Amino acid sequence: MERPMNTYADNRDPRPSTSRQSVEKIEVFEVREHVPYQAEVTRAPTAYDEESGEMYTSWDSAWRAICQMFNLLHHMQIAIVVFCLWHFALTSAPDGGITNMQLHIIFAGTGYQLFLAEAVLTLHKHNSWSFQLSQDSKRIVHGCLQLAGSLFVLAGTFLALSEVEMNIGTAHGICGVIALAFTIVSFITGLVALFSSKIRLMIKSGPVKILHVAVGIFALSMGLISMILGFNSDFFSATQGDLSIALMIFTALTILYTILQPVYDIIAMLKNML
Repeated sequence: MERPMNTYADNRDPRPSTSRQSVEKIEVFEVREHVPYQAEVTRAPTAYDEESGEMYTSWDSAWRAICQMFNLLHHMQIAIVVFCLWHFALTSAPDGGITNMQLHIIFAGTGYQLFLAEAVLTLHKHNSWSFQLSQDSKRIVHGCLQLAGSLFVLAGTFLALSEVEMNIGTAHGICGVIALAFTIVSFITGLVALFSSKIRLMIKSGPVKILHVAVGIFALSMGLISMILGFNSDFFSATQGDLSIALMIFTALTILYTILQPVYDIIAMLKNML
């Protein structure tokens, strides 16, 4: 005799399918309802700066990019002045020759406007070509550029002094001699500051660094002021016209932009010492 089929075993869940779907929707809704509010989603993403050890947001990164753009424009400005110096020096002689005066313009102008200005900008935190370097690498590049600039300035000054008709009693000549003297002092104090911090000499590195930075920016400023006076001289402006005014403005902007970071560093070092 056949046994009847167990209908209850075939229908274990007596609820209809529509009822089960509504239950599932309610459960999903309840799970989502208890998710906490993520406040950090609305904040700007942060990143870690390995050199300074600080966290910075995307707004800080955008500001750094803008500063690096202005820094790049400043490098282009330096290149324009150096190019004009070389062009004038190589084409100013009527017979096409190169005299000591032309060599003075090339060496002294390149030393101050290119090597020494770039040596200072190497330590700038927004410098477009050195910001990714470590502090030790920046100091090495800074020292090499300062050495090259000092040699160029020294050669350019002695080339001018060897010129028979060169008068060092003018404002251009006086500023040039002062700039040369302070450039040599700045190079010497830089070596003392470097070795005092590396091998821990009896000399404290803090005051020496402050002296080095102060003497360096004064030497660079006097050298660039001497260049401005040279652009304003009849020897240059008589043939260059309005270009001499543009070069004076570019060189003055170089002074203002280049000394900003060193002045800030001096103030910071003085605060740390006090």
